[in-house]
Amino acid sequence: MGKTLYLNESKDQIRVIRDGPSVLIKAKERACSRVPARLLSRVIIIGNVRLDAGSITLFAEHDIPVVFMDRRAEEVAVTIPYNHRLASHYEAQKVFLENKENILRYENWANTKRMVIQVGALKRLDRQFEGRLIQGLGEGNYKEIISRLKQVDENKWQMVTGFISNLLRGVIIECLLKADLDPHTGVIHRRYNFGLALDFCYIMGAESDIQGLQFLQNKMGWPQKACRFQDGKLSDLSVRNMIHRFENRLIVFYNMIEIIIDELFELMRELRT
Repeated sequence: MGKTLYLNESKDQIRVIRDGPSVLIKAKERACSRVPARLLSRVIIIGNVRLDAGSITLFAEHDIPVVFMDRRAEEVAVTIPYNHRLASHYEAQKVFLENKENILRYENWANTKRMVIQVGALKRLDRQFEGRLIQGLGEGNYKEIISRLKQVDENKWQMVTGFISNLLRGVIIECLLKADLDPHTGVIHRRYNFGLALDFCYIMGAESDIQGLQFLQNKMGWPQKACRFQDGKLSDLSVRNMIHRFENRLIVFYNMIEIIIDELFELMRELRT
């Protein structure tokens, strides 16, 4: 597991250029910093950051996905290394779409996994849920609980959870590529770009929700309600806060994604026999 390179738009006018096997990060009135590509697993670019074509090529050479988004958490693009060969498991993945029965098996598996993660996330959020939640929580009940807990309007809520989801998507795509799975062959998000990655985001959706709630409910040393959003965008301090929280839970996310991938392969083998 390598590190994540976060490049956040700022008044320092950040520029990123390739320098051999590394990238040089230059900022106004700040010393340059050098980051070797071999140390990175993914790159997250937030806002207007000047990035030369050589840097993108360098990331591609090292199988590093790059996620671009703005301060409204609207994902602009994702770049992944290009390989003219299909992923090793591309043909095997098509078994999920062979017939309605297989599609239903996949959807039932994904929804069950999603519900288990929802229950675990709510219990982690507040001890009052401990012992009161069962595995049959249900999507409607979960959404009602989240609706009661969030403290901002829907637009701001979507901005916060969207930002976290974009960070999570970068990790998911990285893990799918390393497992040599086709990230586009989804079932719930069939015919979508990065359809399988979106399926994984759906399964792990509660993690984005809980991180969003923890960010909004926090009262110790982090952005208060008045400064979390500026001009309809996430403030710089908010961005740093959410990245900090995300990185603190990154190893857990890796483990969760790897377990889901293992279960996906197991389901794939069952359907092919």
